[in-house]
Amino acid sequence: MGQRTVLETIQEFKKALEVINIRVDQLILFGSHAAGTAREDSDIDLVVISSSFADKSYWERINILTDAIFEVFAPIEASAFTPDEWKSKKSLITDYAENGLLV
Repeated sequence: MGQRTVLETIQEFKKALEVINIRVDQLILFGSHAAGTAREDSDIDLVVISSSFADKSYWERINILTDAIFEVFAPIEASAFTPDEWKSKKSLITDYAENGLLV
């Protein structure tokens, strides 16, 4: 991952979202970093749960996440959900991230 730790990178990502008025309700780390099997070239898989996404389209959410990723300049793969969408668990990502780590 380089000089920053994964948790430091996640905190910077969260701050970048907050700067653009996205209040993060929960961040869930999943994938290789959560499982402890990450390699040097592994990306950071995150689910961002925020009520701020309620009035945003899928593409608006992607743009928001991309802007925050560019701010931290890190290999992050993020998906955006509202709390209700996350609770409904109707996505492959929700299935995969269900056992992730709350950060």
